[in-house]
Amino acid sequence: MDNKAKAKLIRAEKHIEKNWLLAEDILLELLEDYPKLLKAYEMLYFIYMKHKLFRKAEHIIEKGLIELPENSQLYFLMGNIFLSQQGKAQKALDWYKKITIQTPEMLFNKSVALVYLGHRKEGIACFKEALPYFNNLPSSYTFLAEQYIALKEYDNALSVLKSAEKKFPINKDVILMVAKCYDKKKNWIQAYLYYDKAANLGQDSAEFFNNFAHCCYNIGEFEKAVAHFKDSISKNIFYIKSYIDLSKIYIAERDFTNAKKYLKIAHKIDPLNIYITLASERLRRIFNQDEDKL
Repeated sequence: MDNKAKAKLIRAEKHIEKNWLLAEDILLELLEDYPKLLKAYEMLYFIYMKHKLFRKAEHIIEKGLIELPENSQLYFLMGNIFLSQQGKAQKALDWYKKITIQTPEMLFNKSVALVYLGHRKEGIACFKEALPYFNNLPSSYTFLAEQYIALKEYDNALSVLKSAEKKFPINKDVILMVAKCYDKKKNWIQAYLYYDKAANLGQDSAEFFNNFAHCCYNIGEFEKAVAHFKDSISKNIFYIKSYIDLSKIYIAERDFTNAKKYLKIAHKIDPLNIYITLASERLRRIFNQDEDKL
């Protein structure tokens, strides 16, 4: 690469963030003079992917492959273009399979494509090859654990997460996933301890408090369960599941007034929700049965 080409690359890079259209023009002009300049294709790929211009990204990589046939980096970038689009994981995998030298980044993305296609065990095997290169990222462990959980291999998931917990003892996503694993194994006490730890570390979504509430109820902590269902609702008043689940435990405890109260609120938010209707019918049936006994 001569100084003229280097200068244009530097100029294009300066404009990528604030004026990407100008950067695009510079790079396309550069490729007219230097059609085999890999860096220019990579930069255009970056621009197009950042702005979700997938067809333009695909076109420029196709052009690059004409000039640089069987280039592994271009194969990888083409695979990434398809991996970023819903329903195109198979095309992404086809491009990754063309790569003869398997880099950690390629193995990582290939494993994601396999998971998207439902080939979780193959995805796990592929990802485990890449893991040593990404073991400084908590998300690497949680991704692997998620696959084991999907396969109901909870002990394998816990093994991965325990390794992650040693490296990242205060990572709220790792701790939450440990809680979910224990929850799935119906080890409610351990699940409770980890849900509590996750809460202290900052987990506070409506879904999180819903799961925590269920765990509390399973260990007999009714008041805490109610409190966390209410926390869930306060975090997202449109999270209907928590209204229904809260009403269910009120029904179980024969507190029909509060059960009716939360079902009524849920019905106002989502009047066509079948689960609200079913819960309301159950409440009516149980209430009538209790009335008949009097």
